[in-house]
Amino acid sequence: MRITQPFLLACIVIICCAQHYCVTAQMEYIQIGMGNDNGVTITESDSNGIPNGGESTITQDGFLPNMNAASRFLAQATLGYNIEEIENVALIGIEDWIDLEFDKTSPFTMLNKVKEYHDFVKEETNDPDAFSSMRYWDYTWWQYHMTSNDFLRQRIAFALSELLVISRFSSFGNRSYAFGDYYDIFLNNAFGNYRDILQEVTYHPAMSRYLTYLNNPKTDTTNNTFPDENYARELMQLFTIGLYELNLDGSIKLDSNQEPIPSYDNADIIEFSKIFTGLTWGDRDWFGSMYPHSDTSYTVDLAMWNDHHEPGVKNLLYNEQVEDRNPVDGDADISDALDNLFDHPNTAPFVSKFLIQRLVTSNPSPEYIERVAMQFENNGLGDRGDMKAVIKAILLDPVARSCDSANDPHFGMLREPFIRYVQMNRAFDNSTLSGNHRNEMHYAYQLLEQKPNSSPSVFNFFQPDHQPIGPIEQAGLVAPEFQLTNSKTITGYINGLYRWIIEENPADEWNLFQGEDPASYQDELAEWDISDEQLLSEDDKVHMLVDRLNLLIAQGRLSSMTENVIIETIKNFPADDDDDLKLRAKLAIYLVMSSPEYLINR
Repeated sequence: MRITQPFLLACIVIICCAQHYCVTAQMEYIQIGMGNDNGVTITESDSNGIPNGGESTITQDGFLPNMNAASRFLAQATLGYNIEEIENVALIGIEDWIDLEFDKTSPFTMLNKVKEYHDFVKEETNDPDAFSSMRYWDYTWWQYHMTSNDFLRQRIAFALSELLVISRFSSFGNRSYAFGDYYDIFLNNAFGNYRDILQEVTYHPAMSRYLTYLNNPKTDTTNNTFPDENYARELMQLFTIGLYELNLDGSIKLDSNQEPIPSYDNADIIEFSKIFTGLTWGDRDWFGSMYPHSDTSYTVDLAMWNDHHEPGVKNLLYNEQVEDRNPVDGDADISDALDNLFDHPNTAPFVSKFLIQRLVTSNPSPEYIERVAMQFENNGLGDRGDMKAVIKAILLDPVARSCDSANDPHFGMLREPFIRYVQMNRAFDNSTLSGNHRNEMHYAYQLLEQKPNSSPSVFNFFQPDHQPIGPIEQAGLVAPEFQLTNSKTITGYINGLYRWIIEENPADEWNLFQGEDPASYQDELAEWDISDEQLLSEDDKVHMLVDRLNLLIAQGRLSSMTENVIIETIKNFPADDDDDLKLRAKLAIYLVMSSPEYLINR
């Protein structure tokens, strides 16, 4: 392949995630590759049948990631992974890996697994009326994520659960059926369309109770009764368009006084609140009951009672209206309102930025946001809201994949505490003898203040615009995950590492019903496999152990100083027998997962 430029070529450096190939001629250096192809002309004598072979080399499309690059990608695209998955990505490439993930199906639904636990308890206690427990939901979530290999689906579903939030700190906080069925929305639609997600969330009983529009009444001025505004407000503020009008690149539009332009006002909230009236339990034959008929009431879509739905015209955004339908058709009104918000110019950049922040970096550039938002607006086939297109745009963007980004102090994010917990269990192949897992994740929550569907409010565990006081705020940057970072959670994380790693107690396996014999679920107790690490724990191999953990856990980001500190620390511990070597391996994991290079994911 020949590469020419209209100026003297001094040194060609083709970048492939820390692998540099250089041909020197003079002292000037010109970097070509990873998309830097300005003014480059490429001719090839033989492309070996590879489409755009030379061009793909320069634009980065032709590179397979090395092991560190594969690990770095998986840290963005999954909740956790092991060495074998790193090797798989390095072998097949990132885009092919994503395509294969798109083709994977969910092995089971969360709802069905919750039902299995409930049926088991009914049978074991000989009580057909046994109450369900939130423990079924915790065990279900953990079972799915420890045994299923749809890694990308799991990562997207978790991100969506932090956008369209419900929480156990609610009036239905003990209803495992509600959480299982609700989370299935995100697993089922992770690769679908965002409009469908909005539809299913709106009609889900859990959301209707959480944001209080279940049995939302139409206006009755005689009795001074008006529709509840809660869901109308949060649907706009948190789920679709945000507080201010946005450009496609996520920047806020300003008025003539250089003030942000609100995307809606109180009058809009009132109008939208009228839309979400007349909905009640789907398994009830009357309107107005505040309580479910049974656990399964949370698995049936809300039903519209048009007699209780606000009639007449409703004013939407951008001068659109819901018509005065006769007869009243509440479902059609909801469809119009969701379309209005889904099609709003803000929704593409608002949702795109949120997902970039959850997967890649807390402070995406306007250009990065715009590239992803363009895919949200049109996937190339005229479809809006295509999650596959958005996911690919986020994960394959040059900013996400560039090695230069990893060296940018403004790039990346603090790893979410709970994701660290999942990652360590995935990295070291958490397994049980039976293949059935139990984990109430009690200590994870107590120590980290985070576990699925346990946020303190609809605003999630942290807000996307959170600015810690100090250099981050002074630089005009945000760091959402730092809202969870305080003296309690910092200490809790270190104590958790000791519990999970050193004490070999990675999960909270508790009984499913009062009186269950602990001996009956001994084959559901989890353990990690650190045998490979243990083999590298002797003095002459400790550097290899740290290198392995650097790749597996920290994506090769550990500095030489940090590596040396860990190596020298480990060597201070005895290595006389297998127990000593195992302790050394555990200590190495503990120290790597405590390191700042690990905690900040770049």
